[in-house]
Amino acid sequence: MSKHKITWLRTPDEAHEVTFEFRRGAAPVIYPADNADPGYPDDVEVLAVTPGSVLLHDEAQEWLHTDGYSEAVAIALSDLESAREYAAELRRDVIREN
Repeated sequence: MSKHKITWLRTPDEAHEVTFEFRRGAAPVIYPADNADPGYPDDVEVLAVTPGSVLLHDEAQEWLHTDGYSEAVAIALSDLESAREYAAELRRDVIREN
């Protein structure tokens, strides 16, 4: 699970920053057939809306699960890939120093 941010345009003149939590899903497993697992999709959940209120939190959650879902997942996967690349660079630097 990881935390990320996305901009939600509630109206053309009203933008909010949504902080959300991302949990990676799992692909279905169909072999062996007698023990199939249907898998589950990636999950996103609103943690905070800025500026916001409790009412906006629920509305932002609905948006994140519908219209904003694809963009939120793309942002999370991109952030995670960037973090992996940064960690690999740090490991290479440590190896070079030793």
